[in-house]
Amino acid sequence: MKRILTGAAVLGFSLLASGALAAQEVASRSPIQFGVMGGVSFPTGDFNDLLSTGWNAGALLNFGFANSPVALRVDGSWNQFNFKDVSNSPHFRVLDATADAVFSFGTKSPAQFYVLGGAGVYNFKVTGNDNNFDFSSGSQTKFGLNGGVGVKFTTGPVAPFVEARYHYVFSGDSFNNTSGNNPKFQMIPISVGLTF
Repeated sequence: MKRILTGAAVLGFSLLASGALAAQEVASRSPIQFGVMGGVSFPTGDFNDLLSTGWNAGALLNFGFANSPVALRVDGSWNQFNFKDVSNSPHFRVLDATADAVFSFGTKSPAQFYVLGGAGVYNFKVTGNDNNFDFSSGSQTKFGLNGGVGVKFTTGPVAPFVEARYHYVFSGDSFNNTSGNNPKFQMIPISVGLTF
């Protein structure tokens, strides 16, 4: 009988301690999280023939809601590409600022899958000379849409994540190339990052 009582007491204290640690971990996570990210960016569509694979770096703010799988996220990133088959290797730079709704799955498990989507503004600039494009003002800013998927690992106050997003920009007649058509800018950045 004494062993049963001792075992029950140890089990009870273990459950209380684990519950207190879980509550402390949840309490330590703020509903507002800051994050940094970086990775590779793949041009798609018409621009896949003109640009090489590039890189991206950015930062984000995530605004969560109590007991809800839905959050709001704003982020900004720098994407940079080189032109293919151009001797002086100009850079094609894309700055974007987006606002997205984020829906998480498996919010009680350490690995949380999520989907996100929203709208943003995109600023394009070519650094260097390239005869295939004409940017009359040096840069152009246009609106676009984005959507993607990711997975976030919430095992502590710092949460790593991996995500892939698709961006489509309503570029209109911003890109005037020598063939006479107006390609739409599209890219898929794949990023890894941390939220705090």
